[in-house]
Amino acid sequence: MTDPVALANTLDAGLAALRHIGARLDRAPAPQPLPTVAEPVLVGTGKARGFRASDRTGVLTITLDEDLKLVDASVLDHWKTQVEPALLGQALTEAYLAALDSAVQERSARLAPERPPAAAPAGAAGGPAAIPTLDEVVAAARASRERNENERLRQQRERGPAAEPEPPREVSGDFGYLSLRFQAGAMISASPNVDALANARTDYLRDDIEAAFGNAGLKSPHAVSESGNVRPDKSAGREHDDEEDAWQGFHGNA
Repeated sequence: MTDPVALANTLDAGLAALRHIGARLDRAPAPQPLPTVAEPVLVGTGKARGFRASDRTGVLTITLDEDLKLVDASVLDHWKTQVEPALLGQALTEAYLAALDSAVQERSARLAPERPPAAAPAGAAGGPAAIPTLDEVVAAARASRERNENERLRQQRERGPAAEPEPPREVSGDFGYLSLRFQAGAMISASPNVDALANARTDYLRDDIEAAFGNAGLKSPHAVSESGNVRPDKSAGREHDDEEDAWQGFHGNA
C-alpha cells in the first residue's frame, strides 16, 4: 500500500518544480523577429536600381528607386492574421525607412569622390625621413586652420540665410486607410484608420498606399501602372555602362 505521506511529499515536490519552471518562462524574453533587411533590386525595364524591404512581420514590403520614390507597395493577403490594424502604420513606416536608409547609403557611396592615394613616406624611397621643424609644424597647422575657415565662410555665403524647415504635411489615398506624414521629400510616419481598415480589401489597401505617395509627389516613374504595364524608364535610350552591366549580371535580367 502506498504511503500517503510519501505520496504527498512527491506531489509537493512536483508542484514546486512546475512553479519554478513557470517562473523561469515568465522571466524569459519573448522571441524577437529578425530585423528588417533591405535588398538591392532592379526596377522598371531592369536597368534602374531599387531597394526593397519588409517590416518585421513581413506583411508590408516597400520598393524604392534610387531617387527615393515609391516603386511598389506589397501587402500580404492575410495581413490581419499577422498584425493588428492599429499597428499597420508602424509596419509601413518600418518597411519604408529600411528601404530608404539602404537607398540613401548606396547612393551616397556611389556619389562620394574617390580619395587620392596616400603619399608614400619620405623614407620609403630609401632616403632618410625628413623631420619637420617646430616652425614648420606651426606654419602648417596655421595654414590648415585658415583653409578650413575660408571653406566654411564660402559655404555659408553660398547657402545664404538658413531657410525655415518645411512643416510636415499629411497625405492620404483615395480610400483613406492610412494618413501618411511627409517632410523634406520623405515619409516620416503613418497613422492607420482602424475603423476603415476593419473591412479593407488587400488590393485596395495596396492601391491606397501607392496613391498617397503619388499625391505627395513621391511615386516613381518605374512604378507599375493601373494597366499592369511598366511606365517608361527614365534611363531608356541611355548607353549601358560597366556599372549597369554589373548590376544586371548580379541580379539577373528578370
